[in-house]
Amino acid sequence: MPPKEEKQSLLAQGKQDAYGGADKLEETDPEEDLYYCGHLKSELFNTDHDTGLTSEEAARRLQIFGKNELAEKEDNKWTKLALEFVQPMPLMIWAAVLLELIEAILTGPEFWVDVIVLLVLQLLNVLVGFYEELQAGNAIAKLKESLKPEATVKRDGKFEVINATTIVPGDLCLLGAGGAIPADVKLCGGKTLQVDQAALTGESLPVTMYIGSVALMGSTVCRGEMEAIVSATGSETFFGKTATLINNVDEMAHFEKIFQQINVMLTSAGAFMVIVTFIMLVCRGSDVLETLSFCVVLLISSIPIAMRVVCTTTMALGCRALAAEKAIVARLSAVEELAGMSMLCSDKTGTLTKNVMELQEDLPLFAKGIEKHDVLVAAALAAKWKEPPKDALDTLVLGSIDLEPLDKYIQSDFMPFDPTIKRTEATIERPDGTKFKVTKGAPHVLLEMAHNCDEIKEEVEKKVFELATRGIRSLAVACTNTINGGWVFMGILTFLDPPRSDTKIVIQKAASFGVGIKMITGDHKAIAVEMCNMLGMGNNVLGADKLPVKKPEELDSLPLGRDYCPLVERCDGFAQVFPEHKYLIVQALRQGYETSPGNHHHHIVGMT
Repeated sequence: MPPKEEKQSLLAQGKQDAYGGADKLEETDPEEDLYYCGHLKSELFNTDHDTGLTSEEAARRLQIFGKNELAEKEDNKWTKLALEFVQPMPLMIWAAVLLELIEAILTGPEFWVDVIVLLVLQLLNVLVGFYEELQAGNAIAKLKESLKPEATVKRDGKFEVINATTIVPGDLCLLGAGGAIPADVKLCGGKTLQVDQAALTGESLPVTMYIGSVALMGSTVCRGEMEAIVSATGSETFFGKTATLINNVDEMAHFEKIFQQINVMLTSAGAFMVIVTFIMLVCRGSDVLETLSFCVVLLISSIPIAMRVVCTTTMALGCRALAAEKAIVARLSAVEELAGMSMLCSDKTGTLTKNVMELQEDLPLFAKGIEKHDVLVAAALAAKWKEPPKDALDTLVLGSIDLEPLDKYIQSDFMPFDPTIKRTEATIERPDGTKFKVTKGAPHVLLEMAHNCDEIKEEVEKKVFELATRGIRSLAVACTNTINGGWVFMGILTFLDPPRSDTKIVIQKAASFGVGIKMITGDHKAIAVEMCNMLGMGNNVLGADKLPVKKPEELDSLPLGRDYCPLVERCDGFAQVFPEHKYLIVQALRQGYETSPGNHHHHIVGMT
């Protein structure tokens, strides 16, 4: 079925098997499955596979459903600039300018210098920060412009490449190896498709999908070619709903909060002091203009007029330093927030790890006279070693040995990976003309094929279970001695998505600076625990069952900090989570809780 039209929680889609999420999900209204944005799905997705949508129908749907892009908040830059001039500190400067202007008009031109100086300070205070943020915004806009996605769709009976933002629900699109999935789609034509969902689920290996499977926007096709019907676009996609959770958080930056508190305090104290002084001097008979002049000096000296421009310039220099390291800073205040961060919630795959599977040293053997190199050679012979690798496992195997010595063999027959039997198989001819077979695949499948299955079954299953509990993937290799001989279970290749070379050092440095790091991943708990152990992060990894199943709009009204912040602080990470869980975790840390009357404990949280 196409993805559900969402008025409900993403957690309530019943897809917990993919993530291993909470056991009890909210019940859904069956009526909601019938409609997509108020339109019957049976009519919307009933596209003719021979012709696809017509250009006219596609244009009509584009008008109804909008572009296939994520909604973004866009503030008017000129309105934002104007509002900067009416903050507490600028208002005090305007008051000083007004008083100096009155004096300049009434007494003489010598006060015009003061007016000009104050105006220059006012402009510097506002324009430096505005200019830096404008430059950052332009850089981000150029980056987005250069990354315009494309998609292949069938319109008016023929396939054509279009801008992916113009895809509409019901479009018939063609998915191929190396291409990004442009929207949420339901596979409808072809055999199988291998899809990399690491960005969504944290799963390092591609997932095999069939006709009827739903592939999500943000995934990438690794292997295969299939046709699919677009079932959701833009903010209605799974990825779009996740992005909406973040975009809905509209809160003043930490720096702005602190700066505004200082402003209000100093401005209030300065204004009170000036008013009291003015009244006292006038009551004592002092000249009004002289008193006014004195009060202007007192007002300017009582508030740090240049504080804003100094802070802004300092952060601007920080932005330039980060830009030199290829970082894009969207807001100047992000520099201060990064410096004040007390907790980092990090994804695992591709952030803490390389997002590339690598063979491990552990290679258990189960046949006499077999060495590790023999297993690696057999695994390579069970692939098209003379051609570029077709998938992640072939890349892994073929990159582990020197392939030149294999040229003495001839591969007379090859059966590519079949998800139904979970293995590949090849017939190999030796230099002397004799033939034998090699295969690689799921350990339990090859174990059942082995001629001595009963003898080695307990040992193999014990090893596979041990690897599984540690989150290490395994791939079995077997061969025959003759073309019709019995299968010999040679050994098990073990592989893991390893941590980046500098990850452990960065985590240690962060800890020395007082920054806590929590691993939050959609991958399996065993893999998360193994990675935490490798990085020295501890092994107290919790599952999504420890977190509530709520709709996003309900989360904002809950005391997340009080109920869940201590739990998050005590653990080392979370596994098998949904995007909504990540949102909840970050919000709980940001809200914090009251440790004692009048003492509130919370975190400035960074997130990858």
